[in-house]
Amino acid sequence: MLGLCSAEINIDVHLAEGMKQQSGRVRLYLDYQNATRPIDNNQDGAETNQVFGLDRFEWDEGDSPVTFDDKVFGYPLPSLKAVPDGKYFVQAELLPYEKFKRKDLPETWMPVSCVSCSGQDGAYDKPDGTLYSDVVEMVVKGGNAKLEVVLTHEQPKGISMGCAGLGDGVDSDYIKTVRIGSKLLSEFWGKEMILEACVLLPQGHSDPENDNARYPLAISHGHYNPIWDAGSGFSEEFPDCDFEHDGYECITQQYAHYFYNNWTATDANLHSPFKGNRMLLATINHQTPFFDDSYAINSENSGPFGDAIVYELIPEIESRFRGIGEGWARGVFGGSTGGWISAAHQVLYPDEFSYALAACPDSVTFTHHTAIEMYNNDNAYFYNSQFKRTPIPGYRDGYSGVTYPGDKTYEDGFITPYGAVISTAVESNHRELVLGENSLSCNQWDAWESSWSPVDKETGFPKRIYDKFTGKIDKEVLEYWKENFDLAHIMVRDWDELGPKLKGKLHFAVGGEYERVRLCAFRQFFCFVFFCLAWRVEANRTQSSQKC
Repeated sequence: MLGLCSAEINIDVHLAEGMKQQSGRVRLYLDYQNATRPIDNNQDGAETNQVFGLDRFEWDEGDSPVTFDDKVFGYPLPSLKAVPDGKYFVQAELLPYEKFKRKDLPETWMPVSCVSCSGQDGAYDKPDGTLYSDVVEMVVKGGNAKLEVVLTHEQPKGISMGCAGLGDGVDSDYIKTVRIGSKLLSEFWGKEMILEACVLLPQGHSDPENDNARYPLAISHGHYNPIWDAGSGFSEEFPDCDFEHDGYECITQQYAHYFYNNWTATDANLHSPFKGNRMLLATINHQTPFFDDSYAINSENSGPFGDAIVYELIPEIESRFRGIGEGWARGVFGGSTGGWISAAHQVLYPDEFSYALAACPDSVTFTHHTAIEMYNNDNAYFYNSQFKRTPIPGYRDGYSGVTYPGDKTYEDGFITPYGAVISTAVESNHRELVLGENSLSCNQWDAWESSWSPVDKETGFPKRIYDKFTGKIDKEVLEYWKENFDLAHIMVRDWDELGPKLKGKLHFAVGGEYERVRLCAFRQFFCFVFFCLAWRVEANRTQSSQKC
C-alpha cells in the first residue's frame, strides 16, 4: 500500500560566493518561454509570467538561502501549490535596498533606486547593483519540484546619455544641465538629495544683442528621464530609419529633428510654430526610493519635493539662464503623471504659475481613482453589491485594435483601440504586493500611495489607502487624500481665495481611450467643480445655508 504524501515545490535562492553583504527584495520568476529573460517578462497583461517575492536583509555569503515554498504569496497564481505540472524557465533577482533615516521617522529599508540612468521615460534597465541568476530549467511533476538558484550576476552601473544626449554632464549649445543639492530634501532624508533639470535655451540666447533679454520658463513634467525630452526629443541629425521597419520609434526620431529645425529657425520665410521663440523649456528629474518621480508635491513619505522644485530648483534655472523669475512668466505642462503634476502645481502653487496644460492626468479627483469610486465604494477591488463580486478594471489595452494607416506619409493614420481590460485592480495590486511590500514595488499604485498617503510614524511606511490583499478602503486615509490632494475638492473648498488666482490658467486634454480609465475622474472633476460652484453662487444669491 502506498503511503500518502503531500506534493511540494521548493526553490532555494543562494547568494554567490564572493558577493558582499546584500539587503533587498528577492524575486523569483517562472516562465514557459526563455526568448525574453524571465526577470524582464512580468507585467499586468496576459503575457505575464509568474513571480514570488520575499525580503532579505543583511544577507552574507554562506548564510541560509531564501526559500520559496507554498507559503510565499505570488502573482498571478497565489502560491507554488497552484503551479501546474510542466517545464519552466526559472530566474531570480534581488533589488538592492539600503537603510534610510528620514526626519522624525524610524529607520527603514527601502530600494536604493527604482530607475537606471541608462534608460528613459519609464523604460529603464535594472537599477544599478541588482543581482540576478542564470536561467535554470525546472520540471514540475505530480506537483513536486526542488531547485537551487544562485545570484551570480550584478547589474553594472548605468551610463547616462546626459541632458543633451552627449554623455553625463556634457552640454550642447542649446541644452544645459542644472543640478542642485536641495537643502529642504537633504534635511528631510538625512543625506544629500540632488534635483536635476535639463534646460533647452531659445534661439539667440547667447547672442551679444540678447545679453539683457530675460525669458519666461515652461516646464514639461513627466517621469524620470536623463535626456531632455519634453514630449519630443531635440536632434540636429535627421534619423537613418524607416517607418515600415522601425515603426513608431522612427516617427519619434523624425519629430525630434523636426522640432530642432523649428526651434532653431531664423529664416524669415519659414512658417514655424517655434520660430522666434522666447522661452526656456525645462524637464525635471526628482526620483525617490518609491518611484521614478516624486509627483513633485510635499509628501509625508517622500518629503517636500513640491517646495524644493518650486522654491529651490526653478529659481536656480532662472538665475543661470536669465529667466524672468515671476509667476506670470512660468507655465507647466505634461501628460499622465506629468499631467497630474502640472494641474497640482497650478492649484497648490497658484501664484507661482500662470498656465497649466494637463493631458490625460492621473486622478484629479478621487470620486474616481482610475475606475474605483473611492468615496462610494467600501472596497477598491470589487464593486459594491449584496450578492455579486464583480472585479473593478485596473488596466486596459489602449494600444491594440484596428490600425488605419492613412496615406503613404501616415499623416492621416489612426488606431481604433479595443480597450479590452487586461488586468483588474486586484490583479495589478497583488502584482505590486509581490514585487515589494510596504508600497515599495516601484510601480504605479504604490507610487500614488507613497505620494498621497500620510506616513505611519511607527513603521515609517505609507499608510495603506486600502488593504493591499483584500482591497478594503481605509476611510481615514481617504479623508487625508481628499483634504490634501483631491484637486476638485481643494478648488471648491478654497474657491474664494483660489478662484481669482486660477482664472484662465487651468487647461485639460483628456481622451476616452486612455489605458488607466482616466476620463471618469476628469468628468467628475469638471462636474464637481463647475456645478458645485454654480450651486454656491445660487446659494449666495438666495442666502441659502446649503453647502456643496
